[in-house]
Amino acid sequence: MITLKTTNDLPATFNNDTYIITENNRAFILEISKITPKINVKLFVYIDNIHELDEQNIIFLIKHNIDRIINSKNIKDLKYERFADAKIFKKKHHNTFIDKASTLLDDLCHNNDDIAEANGINIYGISNHIKTVIEKTHKVAQGGSNILITGESGTGKELIAKLIHNQSKRNANPMVSINCGAFPEGLLESELFGYKKGAFTGAFTDKLGRFDLADKSTIFLDEIGDMSISLQVKLLRVIQEREIEPIGSLKIKKIDARIISATNKNLEDMISKNLFREDFYYRINVIPIHLSPLRERKTDIIVLIYYFMKKFEYFQDNKVYGISEDAFNILLNYDWNGNVRELENLMEMLVVLNESGLITIKDIPEKYFKNKRIETAKTVTENLEILLNKGDTINLKNNMEKIEMNIINKAIKISGGVKVRAAKMLGLNRTTLIEKLKRYEKHRNK
Repeated sequence: MITLKTTNDLPATFNNDTYIITENNRAFILEISKITPKINVKLFVYIDNIHELDEQNIIFLIKHNIDRIINSKNIKDLKYERFADAKIFKKKHHNTFIDKASTLLDDLCHNNDDIAEANGINIYGISNHIKTVIEKTHKVAQGGSNILITGESGTGKELIAKLIHNQSKRNANPMVSINCGAFPEGLLESELFGYKKGAFTGAFTDKLGRFDLADKSTIFLDEIGDMSISLQVKLLRVIQEREIEPIGSLKIKKIDARIISATNKNLEDMISKNLFREDFYYRINVIPIHLSPLRERKTDIIVLIYYFMKKFEYFQDNKVYGISEDAFNILLNYDWNGNVRELENLMEMLVVLNESGLITIKDIPEKYFKNKRIETAKTVTENLEILLNKGDTINLKNNMEKIEMNIINKAIKISGGVKVRAAKMLGLNRTTLIEKLKRYEKHRNK
């Protein structure tokens, strides 16, 4: 096993050995990757903190055939024997960018094993945001404080609730979940608190409520922003007194249930509009946890694409082996309004319907091109503002032409050179796009 600290450490010839690049230096990695692609060499790079890698860092490592990530968490286990027969990721398949056999992405995918997977919950992501959320769940799990998890639909709020419960002292009993938006008000009350026989028409037997089932455990109240004001009042008493009153009963029952709530709504905004009780909000929101949308943590998109491709491989008997770079770029830059749930559903479809073994740009539905964010007006405005503040003179016509051409070039690159797709991404007719390309080519030749 040989460590490479500088270019001076490069051997005259590479043997079939294991080489560790001790610094994540792009120039150094680039130089080594030019030498090694055709020989059987295992390349590892040492990363001080995986969570400091952005999407461009990861894409660079994938492109330059880095086999594994070595970091402070696993350096102590690094032995030659462990890697001597390691499967090598050398892009064995033509036009594959993310390969299902990638040991590098496997390292990144399982980075949170020590906290998340150890508790039976699979949370895949390497962003600082996900790291912070997981660490926070570990800190709050042992207490009994009520927790409010916020975030857009599909970000994994219930998954975080399960992780908290599984790490808590209450994990001997299963967590009890209920979606508050799935029941009308009267039915939700009976679901939460239960009822006695004869309490209303159709109540032929006693029924235990979800709070009964969650005694000595955790109750997860999903979509709590959909709960009516009147039911919030009743639940407020449950939180304050730690007791429930089943419908039709005159007896009070003591309960010991930790409450974890979740919502995709802005409850503070609802309070200002008298749609949510302020006192109830502060009772459920003792410890807040927020999950950012997927579009704000692109490193997690890379890891999740790899994970879902592996997860659904049984549909095709291991036939799907990878995803092309142009298809990957479309998925990386899509807005993902449905977040992780939407990405999972898309990857399942792409794997199940694939017949070639490689997911390409042709397999991706049209909607993922229409919503592609190529460049926003805000970014353009900010760049021009910087120039103006510096006192520079701006030729408006020339700069607008440059901006337009940069956007067109980026769209063509992302669409894999398919002008019909690029035109749809830009909101143009194909003929209009071709005319613009011809005009700019004419100006360039002058």
